[in-house]
Amino acid sequence: MQLEMVGLGVWLRHTDKDGRSHVMQHRCWERERFVQSQRDAARKQGGHADVQQITPEQYKKERTK
Repeated sequence: MQLEMVGLGVWLRHTDKDGRSHVMQHRCWERERFVQSQRDAARKQGGHADVQQITPEQYKKERTK
């Protein structure tokens, strides 16, 4: 029996505590848990730090700027 490992694509906009943002594509096993961990890490930074889940189309558009 052959097993396949399937990860999920997640596209996020990361904003640092100074308000600068960038987009990244991630692969993960549990999307909700991963996004929540990224948001928790951003909150610890303080300031304007945040993480937002975006669509693949938004990711592509922002990467081409």
